[in-house]
Amino acid sequence: MTDKEILFRKKREIGDIFSDSFQFIRQEHKSLAKLIAVYVLPFMVLYGFVQVYLQKNIISKIDFTDQEALLANISPVYSNIFLFMLFGLFVQSLLIAAYYSYIEVYVKKGKGNFGLAEITPQLFSNGLLAIGASLAIFVVVIFGLILCVVPGIYFANSLSLAFIVLIFEKKGLGNALMRSTFLVNTQWWNTFLINLTGIILIWTASFVMSVPAIFTGVAGNIFDSNPPPTEYPGWYWILIGVSTVVSSVLWIIPYTFLAMHYFNLQERMNQTVPPANQ
Repeated sequence: MTDKEILFRKKREIGDIFSDSFQFIRQEHKSLAKLIAVYVLPFMVLYGFVQVYLQKNIISKIDFTDQEALLANISPVYSNIFLFMLFGLFVQSLLIAAYYSYIEVYVKKGKGNFGLAEITPQLFSNGLLAIGASLAIFVVVIFGLILCVVPGIYFANSLSLAFIVLIFEKKGLGNALMRSTFLVNTQWWNTFLINLTGIILIWTASFVMSVPAIFTGVAGNIFDSNPPPTEYPGWYWILIGVSTVVSSVLWIIPYTFLAMHYFNLQERMNQTVPPANQ
């Protein structure tokens, strides 16, 4: 049976957003796998190595049973985590740029009417846009979390469509942030549910991949100062790295949710605007 083209520009209920997103990923998985493997996967693998290095570094330098030593060494830990977060933003920005560039061409030309070579020219410019948006949203959300958790959640949800707006509408970062807030506020709680569902899926996948370590007691004793970190089995660190890479790739699921939701909100807004008088 031939797969039918997925129409992005369409009004959808939340259930339709989820089902159509998974259908799109299923139909395009071969092209998407090639796209990610060529343009993003090398950086994701490096991200996995950084995760392993960071965890080993923290465990080797801090004795969690010695409170004085813990407080004395907490600043380097925060610095390492902050740099890791920034590298994670960079990796996710590359994924967003590549994936939304693919969807952009898909929407314009239709299923099966383009190749990856047609996406390549857009990757650099879209990558810069995504990196800029990531940094701006990161600063705003962190500021909101510092004030209180609730403002951080509000900002994160309200600005969650900024990436797709920025890449599709190409009217600048400021417009993307305002446009995202405007669209989300028309269905704020629906958007929150969509974002929450995507995050739960990622967390669940990460937890499932960590089950072997949890049940063998390695993860449960990770803060035990008795065994040196170098004595943890090699498969544990491999599992950490692989889990980081897989979790990074799986973010295309919530990104697809948001792309579907963006067009859903656009179509709803267009239908509420009365036609101009002739």
